[in-house]
Amino acid sequence: MPDVQLTASVALCTCNGEKFLRQQLDSIANQSRPVDEIVICDDCSDDTTAEIVLGFAADARVTVKWFRNPVRLGVTKNFEKAISLCSGKFIFLCDQDDIWMPDKTAVLLSALENSAAALVFSNAQVVDEKQMPLGYRLWDSIWFTAGEQHHMKAGEALAVLLKHAIAAGSTLAFRAEYLPLILPIPDLPHSHDIWITQLLSCVGRIEPIDRDLIQYRLHGANQVGMKKFGLRDQIRMARQQIDADTFGYLAKLNQAVVDRLVSQQTWKADPGDLQLLREKIDHSRLRQLIPIPWLSRLRVIAWELKAGRYRKYSYGWKSVLQDLFLR
Repeated sequence: MPDVQLTASVALCTCNGEKFLRQQLDSIANQSRPVDEIVICDDCSDDTTAEIVLGFAADARVTVKWFRNPVRLGVTKNFEKAISLCSGKFIFLCDQDDIWMPDKTAVLLSALENSAAALVFSNAQVVDEKQMPLGYRLWDSIWFTAGEQHHMKAGEALAVLLKHAIAAGSTLAFRAEYLPLILPIPDLPHSHDIWITQLLSCVGRIEPIDRDLIQYRLHGANQVGMKKFGLRDQIRMARQQIDADTFGYLAKLNQAVVDRLVSQQTWKADPGDLQLLREKIDHSRLRQLIPIPWLSRLRVIAWELKAGRYRKYSYGWKSVLQDLFLR
């Protein structure tokens, strides 16, 4: 279990991050409220990432713990490893290519220390490779509306999270006391932040903070990019969702959340939240297996519309049109 004498740990994952890593490390080191340790797990980089980390650690005023994986783990399992090696009471997730605003840790730690929240997350300024603002904020790009923010603050976080992922890992911090619930993380691509936020929304409170506490850098090598999408981009993404079996992925991930919640004894999930998760699983599986023949497809879509699940668990009429015309 974490040593409560340490307050803030940063779980930072790297993989060929030489281009932006030093700037990110410097931004963590220059926080107005310092962190206690930075745990860095490197996933088989073959560039100068190691030299950058070791050069930073030599002069840093914060403890740096550096680990290199003997084989590549992938994003999800690398974050699992970094999180498991943290010793602080609160854990911050960190990507290798963003920039933290100087008051990020101060704001998020204050929110955690002065409330019963299990997890907090912030908004972000979206910038390009050269840190030039792109004219929108992170929550704009993921359609995290004022109404959804209100619902989340009112304790309805899971309902929002099941509609779409809105808490980017690079913007969040959570209480380490929940590690026995969180670990291990299922080995599904890019699932660590969705997994953590969904689990903690079922056993505690999640608080959104509408302040730009990082610069989210958008560049060609991003693993997951948060650009602002026009209509053509949305259509292209809708086709990609189908091709990549996104709905099957969501069903597996949500089922894993249910299994974890019902198998552990320490935290009791609200039965209503478990019902929401099971409805989301059913909705995702129906969308994954939607029939190709037109009349059969119409029946399935009409059923989901009548049940209200396109509105609750997808993007309403946009998702209906996706299932009607993009199969």
